This record gives sequence, C-alpha cells and structure tokens, in this order.
Amino acid sequence: MPSELILCVPGPWRDRNEFLGRVVTHEPKGRFMFAGGVLADIEMKDHVAAEFEEGVPHLSRAFAIAGQGCVPDTLAAKLENCPVVFLHFPINLAEQRDRVVRFSTVLRGAGGLAVKVESAGVAHTWERWFELLGGSAFDLYCAAVVLVGGDDRYYSCGMHHFGLADCAVSRRMPIESAADLINQFNYWCIAERPTLASGHTFSVSADAPAYRLAQHPDSLHPPDDLFHNPHGVWHLDAV
Repeated sequence: MPSELILCVPGPWRDRNEFLGRVVTHEPKGRFMFAGGVLADIEMKDHVAAEFEEGVPHLSRAFAIAGQGCVPDTLAAKLENCPVVFLHFPINLAEQRDRVVRFSTVLRGAGGLAVKVESAGVAHTWERWFELLGGSAFDLYCAAVVLVGGDDRYYSCGMHHFGLADCAVSRRMPIESAADLINQFNYWCIAERPTLASGHTFSVSADAPAYRLAQHPDSLHPPDDLFHNPHGVWHLDAV
C-alpha cells in the first residue's frame, strides 16, 4: 500500500452531523464541505480524503504518549471517548505543507482539540503544530518525526515523510547524545540530500567522533504498518 501522511484530530462533536455543521459554518461560511469521505475546499477546488470515526479506544493515553510531554495531561484527558477525524495526504510533508496547514486550520476551527501524526506517532497541541509547520526546515522535521527506543538502539520514526531513510544508533550511547546525533544526521539528510552508501562515515563536526553508516530495511515495522519506512534505516555505529 502506498505511504500516506495521516493526521488524527479528536473533537467534542456529538456525531457526524455536528461535525459537518461545524465545517460548513467555518469562516468563510460555505467554503468547506465534508461529504462522501472527503473534506473539500470549494474555493480552492481541492480536497483530502477524510474519515469520521467514533469509539477509538485509549485515545487519551495515545495522545499522552505521542505528545512526549508536549500535550498537557489536562488536554489529553479531554480526548477520551471523543470521535476523531482522519485526514489523508500524500506522504511528502514539505510538498504538502500548505495543504496540511489549510485543512488543519479547518479542523481546529471546527472544534478539533489537538493533532497526532498517525503515520509517525507524534502528537502536538494546535499552537505547537502551527508553529512547527510555519517555522524552519528543522521545525518541519520536528512536526513529523519522533525518537523512540528499541531493544538495542534508539531510532527515529517518520523520515518517510521526507522521502528518506530513518536513523538508528546504539543504546550504549547516553540518551541525550543519541538524540542529538539522530537529529543532526536526519536534518543534514533533509537539508543537503547527500548521496549515501553503506560504509560512508558521518560526524557532526570535524573534531567530533565519526560513525560508519550501514543501510538496513525497516524491520521494526511491517510493510502495511503506517510507521513503515520503505527507504529503510541507516544504522550509525562508532568507527
């Protein structure tokens, strides 16, 4: 299945009809419509696939975990038993940024409470979401990429939103150093688009330790998982 950028937005709507009413009356009234599985911008003649779902389990916990401290507990608690709207975009966040902002703004105005990038597992308050989308290239990276710990490595999840492989480093590294290395490597890949191959080395500066690259398939997530990165994962190991 092709990769998608999927957003999850919970809200206090009683049902689909109330959500539709909020969308239609979002200013300017009548510009947006929700029908037939799409959220449409009539003025721009644009639309995205959209699903309204009720009964999504453990929503508060999912947002609390995915927010990694950036979604307040008081906000996460409000999300339990809320229906959600899923928005589907093509995977490339940089190319889709303006559309993501536009349709996210509609859902916020319609009463949406927060946003989670379902295809990476990172959640944001609306304030942080729009700050990141409107900021630097590194801010955009932070909007859609999360760092997590596996059995023997720390790794990133979400670089498929930029058409690039994720990154993994040894858990023997201090967690702060591991996060800094992953973030700097990933951002360098986004900004510079280098041609890389297994055996190449990387360091964050001329006098910093070097790490040898080895490219692996994404074995952490099966191909039908939203987190799966078809570009693989770069393992960085100290030289």
